[in-house]
Amino acid sequence: MLNNIPKFIYDLCGEKVEVMDYSKVFFENKNEEGYVLHVEQHDRVTSINEFELERREDKYYCTRKLFS
Repeated sequence: MLNNIPKFIYDLCGEKVEVMDYSKVFFENKNEEGYVLHVEQHDRVTSINEFELERREDKYYCTRKLFS
């Protein structure tokens, strides 16, 4: 589980995406609690769970495409 919720994450292209809100939930498939981050980029909003993030160089990068 994330210790601190990041204010920004980065998409697959390395572009900064703002974290607008977050929710703590229980993931049954992983049998543990974690966070779902609600992110916004260019007036588009989506959600990503913390298990889809990878930490590199003190930044969090998404491991999947955020917006289609």
